[in-house]
Amino acid sequence: MEETEAFGKAIAQFALGAAATPPSPFYTTAMMNWLGCALAGSGQSAVDRVVGYLMTQGQMTGHEPIGRRESLSAQATVLVDCMSSASLAHDDIHFETTLHPAGPVAAAIFGLARSETISGPQALDALRVGMEVECRVALALFAGKARGARGWYATGMTGGLGAAAALGRLMGLEQMQMESALGLAAAKASGTRGTHGSMAAHIVPGLAAESGFVAAGLARAGFTCGIAALTGANGLLRLVAGEPDLALASEGLGVSHVCETTACKPFPFGFIAHATIQCCLDAMASRGSDRRGIASVMLRVSPTAALLGSNPMPATVFEGHVALRYIAARVLLDPALAFEPLEDGFSVRADIAVLSKKVELVADAKLADAQAVCGITFDDGTFTEICCDRAPGSPGNPPARAETEAKFLRLASPMIGAGRAEAWQRALGEMPDCPDISRLLQF
Repeated sequence: MEETEAFGKAIAQFALGAAATPPSPFYTTAMMNWLGCALAGSGQSAVDRVVGYLMTQGQMTGHEPIGRRESLSAQATVLVDCMSSASLAHDDIHFETTLHPAGPVAAAIFGLARSETISGPQALDALRVGMEVECRVALALFAGKARGARGWYATGMTGGLGAAAALGRLMGLEQMQMESALGLAAAKASGTRGTHGSMAAHIVPGLAAESGFVAAGLARAGFTCGIAALTGANGLLRLVAGEPDLALASEGLGVSHVCETTACKPFPFGFIAHATIQCCLDAMASRGSDRRGIASVMLRVSPTAALLGSNPMPATVFEGHVALRYIAARVLLDPALAFEPLEDGFSVRADIAVLSKKVELVADAKLADAQAVCGITFDDGTFTEICCDRAPGSPGNPPARAETEAKFLRLASPMIGAGRAEAWQRALGEMPDCPDISRLLQF
């Protein structure tokens, strides 16, 4: 138990400690990616419903969510902005923990920036701290020797902790206040993968962001909570993981940043689909001008991917984000659709529906979540097999900065026009020199 308590205090100390080096360009790119996703997802019908509800609850106090014109409280914008960024399943991924780290932290930072001046360097420094806290706690819960069930939604469980750490740093909290903020965020941690395939899958990160925002604010106001809510016998770490892997989570804390293996997602689908998509893209590229019909497809993926992606025919956009048979058929028939977010008024194209029924999904215990094998039999009886050993976005295979910049323009241009999107991208690239990041919301 002492080891667990020491870990909690070390996390709080890390969140408040002086940084040895300035944040790397990784964080500027992560923030750009997050803002592009938040803008592009801001008009989704699920977001409309949440905003409509909040406006009936007296939340109208002068702050506009990203991409919207309603007037909400700063707390409400944090929830909405983070949900918007998650709603296209296009945000980011830390493969080792299945965490989407930037959203809760970035949303909380911009929520605070709506009422308090935060410079670009301060924001990027806080983003690094918050994402690192999220990833370290997620490692303790769900990686290595930890026994945390994979059915927990890692972003919901740890996103509030990252947001609380980032804002506590910006607010200049003291050690005990930071421990209270982390304890409060742990007390409100929640989220299961049972929400996948529904609107709720995208509100979970938003609720985490909001909980961290509130936790830091309460701690600054003098509200107390023991760090035992995170580290005690009845705290989050031991209740979820039983025996959390504290050695893995603590290794190099304050020296190395494990969150920097997070990748901006190249495809607007759940992380479980990335290896499948790459297999299908490679298969189509290998065919060249050959347009033989496909007789059948055998898709082998990890047990986790097979479980989460087992829906044979999605009925909603939310189901479509993780339905592997549908995604494989979509990409095999039209590779350009690998990069196009699903439309709000979702329906399955007739030819995709036909090919989906020819896809057999197999769970293979030898495969990791970042791997897939796609075997295709063509109408003339010929067969080809494509393997993906390292999906785009997985450790060691991050997208290049240029890819993320192109993604940003692809997401933002339909919303605000190409010229404004390019100008906004330039401003975001200059974030390390920005005196007040609230200006970056005036695109």
